Amino acid sequence: MRIGKDARRAARSVGTLPRETMQGRMRAPMRTFIATASILLCATLAAQTPPPPPIFIPYALDSGLVASQPGVDSLHVGDVSYVGTNSLQLWFSPPQLAPGSRVRLVSMRDGAAQWFDLHSFADYQNVSAFFNGETVRVELWPAPGSTQNRIRVHKIRIEPVYVPSELVCQATDIRVPSTDPRVGRIDGCCTTFLLDERTLSTAGHCIGATAGQIIQFNVPPSDAAGNPVYPPPIDQYALRAGSLTSVANGVGLDYAVMSTVRNSVSGLYAGESQGWLHAVLVPAGTAPQTWTVIGFGTSGVNLTWNLAQKSASGPRATTSNSTLQFRITVTGCNSGSPVIGTNNIDAHGVVTHAGCTATGGFNYGTGFGTTAYMQALQGVQATYVAGTLGTFGVGCGSASGTPQLSLSGPPDLGATVNATVTQTDPAQNLFGLLMVGVSDTTWNGSPLPIDLGLVGIPGCWLCVAADLQFSLSTNFGSATLPLSIPNQAAFLGASFYLQHFALDPTATNGAQVVTTNGARMRIGN
Repeated sequence: MRIGKDARRAARSVGTLPRETMQGRMRAPMRTFIATASILLCATLAAQTPPPPPIFIPYALDSGLVASQPGVDSLHVGDVSYVGTNSLQLWFSPPQLAPGSRVRLVSMRDGAAQWFDLHSFADYQNVSAFFNGETVRVELWPAPGSTQNRIRVHKIRIEPVYVPSELVCQATDIRVPSTDPRVGRIDGCCTTFLLDERTLSTAGHCIGATAGQIIQFNVPPSDAAGNPVYPPPIDQYALRAGSLTSVANGVGLDYAVMSTVRNSVSGLYAGESQGWLHAVLVPAGTAPQTWTVIGFGTSGVNLTWNLAQKSASGPRATTSNSTLQFRITVTGCNSGSPVIGTNNIDAHGVVTHAGCTATGGFNYGTGFGTTAYMQALQGVQATYVAGTLGTFGVGCGSASGTPQLSLSGPPDLGATVNATVTQTDPAQNLFGLLMVGVSDTTWNGSPLPIDLGLVGIPGCWLCVAADLQFSLSTNFGSATLPLSIPNQAAFLGASFYLQHFALDPTATNGAQVVTTNGARMRIGN
């Protein structure tokens, strides 16, 4: 039984079993859920009723050309409404926004908000997150002095009613609610999981395009009728156009990998907030062991669990690292779930098909031992690199406090990252240097960090290789240096490490030097 979406594909055969029988697909985007238990022998499985596709409805909302007005921050463009729906997604025509202009969308049910600028609109392919409720307010926030701003909603997406069926391995469904931050939901159905800061995997039959596909993490329980509830937009991520590799050729050859874009609200990639699993082969020749499957399958046990995250553990049936077999309950929308090893870190593959009943059989997945699957994953990870920022280590200060170094801005090719020093003496200007290096582990053959007490600066540490130095004097407590990243492929994936040093007469060491913590940035695209 295939347990994802994409029900529009015609049934095809896999071996001697019709794809819509033993490998029938299950998906449950829904507003009303009625559970129908199906306990069937593998040889006589009934056809699974395919779910209907999402419903798109033309919609006309046009701000017209909008100029900024003194003393007015925002313009209420209008409310997008559809009576009776449980959720809304807005699809925009390409917007016309001046630099600095933004758009805010607000759910009138729960107040969840999403911000867009011209760049994030392009990242999301002009499609919003999912909002709970019947109405979304649309606001335009023009940049000061701008005159040519315009946004248009041309259609909306709602989810149709779907009545799924269940298939369990045991006599009863033993799955329990879970909250693994690394595992997300695609739209209202299907599961996906993170394999680094921005790379996701799912079942190939779950996804065939990136436009409008929204990945959600930290998903709340469903409502009392089993309707999916969506997290706020800060926990929803769009997919990068052109990043998808999707294959749906039956058991052992069903997988997809893709890259996310930065969240339009937080500016972070999903893995920066959620963490990730590691793609690992099943150890060759090892005896069967317990695996765990985490996903967003349908459930009739408790309707608030339906399409919410649940987990179950059970025995592995084979030692193959390519076609995975296991007796762990999966139901509609579990497609794309990770098959996780006993250490809760290793993902051995992706859940794709169901054939398990209360009396026998197995459920199936595609393992990372499938050469094409692993190659596709490695290709996406090499092509789409997450640009990330972070801090580490501690500084040494004076009576004025300990200086702090922080980085801001997207660390991507062609972009600019701002290095900002704060908490130096607010009463004076201090001469300073920003050290930039290519390592935080060694410099000139010495391991980092280096205790600067050896050179007369006790209590201070050099945390980075001092390969380059930039003059950066603080002006009464703070200073910022813009760092332009060349738009050259050679910089993709490169990491740089920074630390600031300043002369401070109030420092307690004889050299009168204060230092910041270290900061790191990895260049992405």
